[in-house]
This record gives sequence, structure tokens and C-alpha cells, in this order.
Amino acid sequence: MRLRFTSVTNGMATATHGGDRIVAEVQNILWTVPRDGTAATPLTPPDLEPSRPAFSPDGRKVAMSAYRGGTFSIWVMDADGSGLRRLTDGPFDDRAPAWSPDGRTIAFCSERGGDPVAGSPYRIWAVSVADGVLRQLTGVPEQQGPGLDGVWEDFDPVWSHDGTRVLFVRAEVAASGLTARTIASVAATGGPVIAEHTTTIGNLLAPAISPAGRIAWLRSIPGPPKTEAIALFAEGREVVLDGEIAPAPPRWIDDERLLLTVGGRFRMIRPHRDHIGEEIPLNATLEVQRPRYAVKEYMLEAEQSRPVRGVHLPHLSPDGQSIAFAALNSLWVVSVRGGTPRKVMESSPTAYVQGPVWSPDGHALIFTDDRDGLNTVRRREQNDGRETVLAPDGRVHAALSPDGTRLACLDMAGNLVVKDLAAGGEKVLAAPLGGGGLPSRPSWSPDGRYLSLCDRNRLNNRFREGLNLIRVVDTDSGASRLYGLAPHVSLSDRYASGPVWSPDGHWLACVSESALWLLPVGPDGAPNGPAQALTDEPADHPSWAGDSRTLLYQSNGRLRLLTIDASGSPSGAPRTVPVTLTYRRPTPVDTVVHAGLLWDGTGSEPRADVDILISKGLVTAVEPHRPGRPAARHVDASDGTVLPGLWDSHIHPWQYTYGARQGALQLAYGITTTVSLGGFAYEQTRLRDDIAAGRLAAPRLLATGELLDGSRVGYSMGRAHRTREGLIRSLARAAALDWDFVKTYVRSPYSQMEEAARHAHERLGVLSGGHLCAQGLLAGQDLTTHLLATERAEYGHGATAEGHTHQDTLEIYTRGDFHLIATPFTAMPLIGLHPEVADDARVTTMMPSWDIAVVEGLAARRPTADELTVLEREVDVYRRVVHDGGRLLLGTDAPLSPVGLHLHVAMRALHRYGMSPAEVLTTVTRAPASVFGVADRLGTVEPGKLADLTIVDGNPFENFDSLIRIRGAVRGGRLHERAVLEQAFSHSVAHAAPRGGWATVSDQMIRDGCCEGHHRF
Repeated sequence: MRLRFTSVTNGMATATHGGDRIVAEVQNILWTVPRDGTAATPLTPPDLEPSRPAFSPDGRKVAMSAYRGGTFSIWVMDADGSGLRRLTDGPFDDRAPAWSPDGRTIAFCSERGGDPVAGSPYRIWAVSVADGVLRQLTGVPEQQGPGLDGVWEDFDPVWSHDGTRVLFVRAEVAASGLTARTIASVAATGGPVIAEHTTTIGNLLAPAISPAGRIAWLRSIPGPPKTEAIALFAEGREVVLDGEIAPAPPRWIDDERLLLTVGGRFRMIRPHRDHIGEEIPLNATLEVQRPRYAVKEYMLEAEQSRPVRGVHLPHLSPDGQSIAFAALNSLWVVSVRGGTPRKVMESSPTAYVQGPVWSPDGHALIFTDDRDGLNTVRRREQNDGRETVLAPDGRVHAALSPDGTRLACLDMAGNLVVKDLAAGGEKVLAAPLGGGGLPSRPSWSPDGRYLSLCDRNRLNNRFREGLNLIRVVDTDSGASRLYGLAPHVSLSDRYASGPVWSPDGHWLACVSESALWLLPVGPDGAPNGPAQALTDEPADHPSWAGDSRTLLYQSNGRLRLLTIDASGSPSGAPRTVPVTLTYRRPTPVDTVVHAGLLWDGTGSEPRADVDILISKGLVTAVEPHRPGRPAARHVDASDGTVLPGLWDSHIHPWQYTYGARQGALQLAYGITTTVSLGGFAYEQTRLRDDIAAGRLAAPRLLATGELLDGSRVGYSMGRAHRTREGLIRSLARAAALDWDFVKTYVRSPYSQMEEAARHAHERLGVLSGGHLCAQGLLAGQDLTTHLLATERAEYGHGATAEGHTHQDTLEIYTRGDFHLIATPFTAMPLIGLHPEVADDARVTTMMPSWDIAVVEGLAARRPTADELTVLEREVDVYRRVVHDGGRLLLGTDAPLSPVGLHLHVAMRALHRYGMSPAEVLTTVTRAPASVFGVADRLGTVEPGKLADLTIVDGNPFENFDSLIRIRGAVRGGRLHERAVLEQAFSHSVAHAAPRGGWATVSDQMIRDGCCEGHHRF
């Protein structure tokens, strides 16, 4: 397959002096671009991922920052692409190379010199091209300069024309985030930092110096969410141009002309003299090999008895004889000898039970459920089943102190809370360090003085990622300390990868690289020796017996027991605890749905007055209406419209905070199938079982695992990998847990993306995807999960700063057999045009308090003209993808946005800006069914297919806004009426908000989130 690129989305170019030779980065590949428009020549392989190319002063070499291997390093190659070599290396990122005028030294910005635990802010460094010797230029001890009274970052270096100084941007951390308003300089030999230029508005980036010393820079001013306006300045004055400027560094090619990217084209301009300049034609052809593989048979309905895979959060009893766990929306206990477990309690389908742990004396189970509307920690006695509420108001991840007098848990904003059970007082010990999900369950030291948990630092303020670290909190003072399992090593995730304190206090059990480790610690949790690996097999969810010699963990869906000796070494091979537990779906009753109007999704026009006959969960016929048809249930939709069941093709199962509300809300908004694009592997497997068994009211779930990431992570559901062996262990779980999708994340290097895609296709028969467009295409992935989201480079190729997507990216989505899941967050302000949606019972009764606050806030103000313009631009991309033959699927990224409601707002946006009702509905019915390989069973209403229907009180083909008036949803032949779902949550009791109010819950999820912005200074 060949793709041809003629314009660029955030591409950047560099040129030799005079502009005779141009090298440009287009879709993460460097190309030689002739000025006459003849064919461009690719210079770099896909796995290099170069950015910020810069020609050497003599034009013979090109420097770049490249991501090969999982960190950004400085690389140099000959101008023809030969002689590629790495100039810097290590666990820290090195970015933005700049040549000295004599060509002997490259300045760059780097985290090196920082600390993987305390943080590693960007500073300016220099490296000798000949021998790789490094020098730190800024951030050295006792250096004087602006901004030193706070936290700052230095980046985007450039040399003065005489080579005596290095100029760069210095950004300071303010309450609103990183603010870059100073261009500073430092002598090439070191010394104090001097402010060269400052501004009071916007952010400065990418200064450039001409051979004669003329200076130019870019300035960005934030616009509506996810956008910013870029302006070019030369010699202190704004340069007026006739197109949008990309946030790619401008390059002087002589004393008169700048090379930059404007309106998707490379241009040479004379500042203050040209408004258009010389356009450099692009004619780049990319050869692409697309994968071919057999699609798996998805388990969409449990028509036959099936073994339970979703044994969730198992916990070993203090006496080492029993294991408690959650499955099928119930709590169970099984003997360590294995067998059929005993059911302890069963939750209703509109509540969610999770996280059983044993009391220290083994007499009770401590667990969480949301039967009162929000997560509540309860104690259940094992002898008589008596239950006691320990902590209401949204608490999860509970653990009793060793003496049983105090309860540690997390509130919905991730705060570590300790409650004195006798006195009833509760205090917040520590706020979470990172956003994007809660820290892990806390674990007590034997003396009850300290709590350990997994939390994430942030390495710097330019990029959100950090490491999953061990955080030890003093319960007396609230002071905390951070420790790494080893230098630059992250725990696997922040869900159930430890740390778990051994009852004797000598060890913390942790999961890293998806293997089980022990870290020796002192009484205060400080490491007193190196960590040691206990297993080479995949591991999750460790817990201890009271003897501190027996560990329980999960491996590839099995419960495993491992005995260790006094030195912490295994004293034998682990053994499996077999669990015999099965389920099947409740038998759906025969049903006739009388549709006033049926849009069946096949491409045919809507049909009036038809009956849809359903038997054993399948559509058996679609016929003209006839009264009196025999059936156990009749659904009268004669005054409404029936559609194929709606899909939300991008969600994250977040029941550990949302509980049963998430699935029930989706059903109430007419969604019958959801696709998880990241969550906690065992919880998703459990949820899929719960739903298929009829034990949880929710749409059908296509499940995946965690976000397979590189050595750094953002979200709590991100799975960190420094090694190929760790990735292979993580992927081994995919077959055992029967993943339906494999997702790599922002820091996963090309080699890991390629391996994950190959595993998804060849071993599982499922799709693979992530955030990255060209890298994903070339690595063999099938789709991107957003148009615009977090990237690992300073800017991505989904859309420009002002929201434009150019021909290169559209070519990939329309000609590359590469699909796009749209998640239009920019549509949310449309709620201000329809404030009545905030008064809907699905909002006021079914949503959690933090989402109610979000919806009410959006309903209280009308969108601005700029917000609507940005939304229109985004929808125009989706419209062009559809009209030019691409596959567009609609998703929401819920619960980063209000569950269920966002899908309807997004559909309204697509229709508002040019897509027909049928085109919009196809993105949530037939298109996702086809892309995910289940079009023979889902996506349309036809005989022989599963009976998935959405029943609308209105006609969206006459009034598209009526689509939100969902009356009910049929999933696999089972009817879920909206009124019944609303009633199930009408009894919810009032709950006290966490410290800072309910908004802190949403803020904690969104903070450091994937889509809060798209450009990082």
C-alpha cells in the first residue's frame, strides 16, 4: 500500500544555509524534500521516531531527537540518511538539539541530572559531537538567574550567532501550570543566566537565531480547550502571515529568510516583508504493509455454561487456609486446597461489590459496595453474616490496622484517609501525588505506625508522566517518603501491584515488569537492600498469610501460592489453587417489539410499523406489524423509533469508583455494547463475566487489559514496562484472560507497539491500537483511539494547535486501512445550548455527585463562538474521513466525560456540522461492529443476529435531538427499561463530599489526563 502526503499536520523542516537542501519531519519520518516538488526521499526507519531535525552549519549532518528504545536521545546522521548514530543515552529524555556555529557541539534540553524519585526538571546541556562528552549549562549549583525562587524548566535551546551563548526558554510553574514567558541565555562555558526577553501574555517557545544574530520566536496563547493560537515574532515584532502557524521551531536559512510550517505547508518567508513567501511543495510517498489475520470468535453471549475467568482481587486469610475474592458480582471464599467456592454474599445487578480483605483475626471480611448509591466500606462477620458499615461517603481500597482499631482507605478523590473505628473520627493523611486514577490500596506496617501504598510522581512539569513509586506515610504526622523498587523502575500499576507489607514487617511484596518481587525494608518502610524477583511468570495482586512465609498472587488467571524462606527466597515451586465456578446467561424470554419506525442499520431507508421478533436472544424476523403475535413479552414502541443497539467504542471501566452506576447509565442512554480501551485486566475480565451472567446491569463489554506503556506512566491503569520480558509477561495474561483488544500507550516505544500488535493479531485475533497515528500504522496497529490526545513528542500529528487536520493525517485514515475512534470532548459545551439535559433523571438520579456538578456547570453557560468554531473544525475532520471512505467509530473516553450523556452530545455535534442522521448512527452501530469483527452478530437489526436494540421516544430522522429520549435498551434479548434503571438509584442516600468538594473527584481523574491539552512546552 502506498500513501501520498502533500501537506503536513505539525510537520517541521530544516534546511542548509541558503535553503538548497531541505529535510523535513512528516508523520515521524525524516524526508529529503526537493524545492521543485519532485518526489521526497525517506531517510529514517519507522522505529527511530525522529523529531526536531536540525542541519549542521556545514550542511553535512542532521541532528535530531529520537525515541528509539523508549527514551528521547540525541542522534546524528549524514544528510543523506547514512551514518546514523546515537549521541546521548540513558533513562532520561534529551530533546530539541541545536548546533553550535562551529558544528562541534550540540545543545539540547534534558532531564538528566535529576532524580527518578524526587523529580527531573528540564535543564540545558551540551554534548561534544566528536566524543559525546556532556556538560550541564543550567541548573548547576549556585547559578544565578531569573525564576530561581520557584520551580522552573529550561528548554528549546539555540546558539547565539557567535557561539558564545546559548539562548533558551525558561518556564516557571504557576497555579495555572507551566508558564513560559522568558527567553534567557547562558554563556557556552557556564555562568549566570540572563533574561533576554520577557512577555506578559501567552507562552514563548522555539527561539531561532540567524547567522547575523537576528532573533525570532513563537508565542502561543491558549484558546478554547485543546487549542492555542501560535504567532511568529521576529526582532520583537509579530510577523503577520496568511495561515495558521504550527508549533514547529522556525529555522533561519540565511539572514533574511525563515523556514517554518504555515497552513500545513513548509514555507520560506522574509519576516515583516512576506505574508506568503515561497511554498515548498511536498510529494512524499510512504510504503505501508498492513496486517492480515483471522479474527477471533468473540464471546458476546454466554449461551452455554462457561468457566469464570474473572476472579477479582483475591486475598489470603491470616491463617493461610482460605482465599476470599469477588466474582459474578458476589463475594466468595475458597479453600487453599481448591474446589468449589462458598458464596458469602450476592449483590443486586444495580450495585457492585468489590475488594474483599480479611480482618486481622480472620473472623470477618472487609469489602466495598455501593448499595447505598456510593462506595461504602462494610464489615461482614463470617460466623453469622452480620454486617456493619465502617466508612460511608465514597470509600474504597480498605484495610484494617493490625490491631483492628483503625481503618485506612481512599476517598473518591484519592486522599488517604484513616478512621478511628471506636471514636468515629476520620482524618485525611495524604493527598494523591498524581492524577489519572486513585493510588493503590494502603498496607499497614506491623506496628500500625506506617502505611505503604503505590502513588505516582511527576518527573517534570513539561510532560505528565512519572513512575509508580512506593509511598510510605507516617500515620502520626502525615509525613511521607517515596521509594523506587530500584532506580528508574516503576511498579506495574497503581491498582493491585503492591506494595503489600509482610505481617512480620521485613518485606514489601510488589509487582514490577509483571513479575512478583520482594523488597526488604526496615520498620519505617525504608528499603534496606535490593529487591529480588520471586517469579518469572506473570503476577498480579499479591497478599500474605499471617506467617509471612506464604504469598498468594494471580498468574494468567490462576490463583498461585508461593512459600518463601527466612531470606525471602522461594522454598519451592508455586502451586495452583483450582477454582471451580461457572456461569451462563439467564434465558431471554420470547419478545415482540412493535416499532413505529425501524432504522435497521443496513443502509436501507427506515421502515414504518414493523414487528421485531426475538427468540432465545436472537432476532428471528422483521415483519410488518400484526396485532396478537404470541410472545412472553410485548414492547410497544409504536410511537417511537427502534435502532440497532448503540456502541460506545471508547470507555474505561471505572467501577472501582463509579460502582454499578457506570453500566446502568450506559444502558439508560441506549448503549448496548461498550469497548474498553484500558482498565485493570482482572477487573475487566470479572465485569465481562458479571454482565454476561446477568449479574450486573450494563452493556456488553469488549474487554482489554491495562494501557501497555513504556518505562513511565500517567494513569493508574497504565502498565509500566522497561524490558521486553516484562511486556511479554503482560501480554501472556491477554490470552489467559481472553482480551478483546490490545492497547499501547504514549510512552510505549515502537518495538513494544509492534510486538503488542503482532501478539494481538497472531495470538488473540483482535485489534490493536493506541494514541499514535503514523507510528501505529507502521507498527501494524489497526486504529487510533482519538484524533487528538497526549503524545510523547512536543506535538502530535492528529491536529494542529488551532484544531486543523491536514492531508497527511487524513490520507492515513482514508487510504491506509487504519481506523479512527473519535472522542469529541470539544462537543461538551453544546450542553449549554440544551440545558434541559441537566434536569434529566439520568443526570440528577443516576450520575454520581461529581458528574452532576460537571453537567450542571456546562448547562449554566452557552458555548462561545470560539468553542463552536473549534468543534466545527474537529467534526469537519470526521465528516471528511467518512465521506472519503474511512472508518469512523464514536466513543467518549468515559468516565473522563459524563457517562452515557457524552455519546449523545457527540452525536449531536456530528449532525450539527454536516453529517446525516444515518451517517451519525452508523458510527455507533454498523461501523464498530464491522471494525471489531462482529458484523455477523451485531450492528444491524436482521434475522439471525443478536437482539440488540435501542428504543427511542421520538423520530431522530425528523428531530435528531429526540435521540437522547431513550425509552429502553434490549441487549441479547433482555429488556432494560430506562424507568426501572432510574428507579434503582432513586433511593441513594445523601453523602458527604470529600475535602475540597465533589469537584475534586473529577479534577483528580482529569488532572494529568490524556486530553486536557495537546501541546507541551
